[in-house]
Amino acid sequence: MTSIEKLLVGAIVLIGLALFGWLNLLDYGAKRYDEGFEAAIKVGKDRRDADAEINRQTEMDLRAQLGIKDAAAFKKEKDHAQSLAAAQRRILNGTDSLRCPARPVPASSTPVDRSAAIGPAADDEGPELMPEAAADLIGIASDVERLVRQYDRVVERFEACRAVNAR
Repeated sequence: MTSIEKLLVGAIVLIGLALFGWLNLLDYGAKRYDEGFEAAIKVGKDRRDADAEINRQTEMDLRAQLGIKDAAAFKKEKDHAQSLAAAQRRILNGTDSLRCPARPVPASSTPVDRSAAIGPAADDEGPELMPEAAADLIGIASDVERLVRQYDRVVERFEACRAVNAR
């Protein structure tokens, strides 16, 4: 073998070793990348599962609180309905009555020339409303009151949910 042949064989071996090293380095880098990617996915899944469990617990607590409030509201609505029915029965039986004011009702709640500490002026005896009309009137007033209570419950629920989301 001549020196040129030795030099060519050495260059080929050197190029082969360099190519082999480069391919191993690429394979090592790809494995490390895949391991890092899988580790990042696992950390993300663990965090997502932990957050989901916290959210589930928060939701269960909120549902329990709202369930208690709903039960109290249902009882309150039932009590209001019973009170309305009793008041309407008393009006229809003639036990109670509603009267129209004898004079016009002022636009402001307190007249300007009187002190608020004195209290409202006594209403004069006005004509009685017919019992059916009076019962209907308190029924309408009760419906308006029920709508206001429902609106307050909606606002309360919204604020509770907003407080949970603010955490």
